[in-house]
Amino acid sequence: MHRDTHLIMVEMMKLKASRSVEETVLSPEIISRRKLPVNFDQGDLELFRHVLEQVIPATTVRELRDVRVSADGLLFKGGRILAESFAFPSHMGLWKKRSILKFFIDSYIFKSLRRFDAPAFWITDNWSEAYFHWVADALTRLFVVKDQLGDMVLLLPHQYKALKFVQPSLKPFGIRNIEFLAPDEVLACEKLIVPMQTAPSGHYNEEILRGLSDLLVGFYNPSHDSSSADRIYISRERAGKRRLENEKEVIHALQEFDFQIVYAEEHSFEQQVKMASDSRYLVSNHGAGLTNMLFMRGGTSVLELRHKTDRINNCYFTMASALNLNYFYQTCEPENAGEDAHVANLHVDVEELRKNLRLMIGAVARPSGRA
Repeated sequence: MHRDTHLIMVEMMKLKASRSVEETVLSPEIISRRKLPVNFDQGDLELFRHVLEQVIPATTVRELRDVRVSADGLLFKGGRILAESFAFPSHMGLWKKRSILKFFIDSYIFKSLRRFDAPAFWITDNWSEAYFHWVADALTRLFVVKDQLGDMVLLLPHQYKALKFVQPSLKPFGIRNIEFLAPDEVLACEKLIVPMQTAPSGHYNEEILRGLSDLLVGFYNPSHDSSSADRIYISRERAGKRRLENEKEVIHALQEFDFQIVYAEEHSFEQQVKMASDSRYLVSNHGAGLTNMLFMRGGTSVLELRHKTDRINNCYFTMASALNLNYFYQTCEPENAGEDAHVANLHVDVEELRKNLRLMIGAVARPSGRA
């Protein structure tokens, strides 16, 4: 056996390495209570019952000492990957032993080690590359420490440099130093400050989420433009999954109500903030585009087209409630019977959609700002 490989395996077999961790509480535990959808049907209670009330743990910041950071965003020390690398610690259990061994061989042998002695911030986990998780999870973590950033460095995994929404979304924070790891390196960090998730993913600390919304909208669209399109539909036609099987019919119905059809891929982050914050009504099926409701003003309305049996993915229902938006929904049949909600294309009952659009547009007066 190669000597370096043997040393890695020995290190991995050690008892849990002790690590110096300091944790500071920034805000206390709260209880989040959600209002039911405006067009709630009692027959759909099981979709929402379990998230109508949620305990949101205290918001904390951890200070990790002498940890290593892999180029693609895993934190490790003493022959083990740290739980802080994951959106949920249970994700670590999905790794197979051979994958862990491969990770350590790669990190200790094939990557160059660079010491990083300056204190730095870390806000990502294994889900943060996705638009929703970056905006709703990673940026909320950054928001709670925004007053402490100063000249300190924000470290990000190498692949985030290619994500078009990352750097524009960081501009409102006024961060002076952002550093992306190189693909072929591992950092040895003397001090890493890790603001923890402000809520379990899909849930929110309302005050923090609204604060983030105000920061981003205030930077990119400080004055509401009432002449802009106030009804937008964000299409997932170009996505790899969860498309609408009969989208042409859906678009025809939406255009009857003067909705503008938007393909998020064609617009910069700044443009998406402006479009959403100028709009009064947003429609889309479950997916990243609905994340843009974060930029809408209190009292406006969103309609989510969702899989008829999906009681797991309630992140947009809970987000709408946290932001004081009017949440409407329509359950839809999967294109293929029994297909999982995470991947299934949906068939929309267009007449039911027209009914919901009339209800949504007729039920809400023009808002004046965040409620």
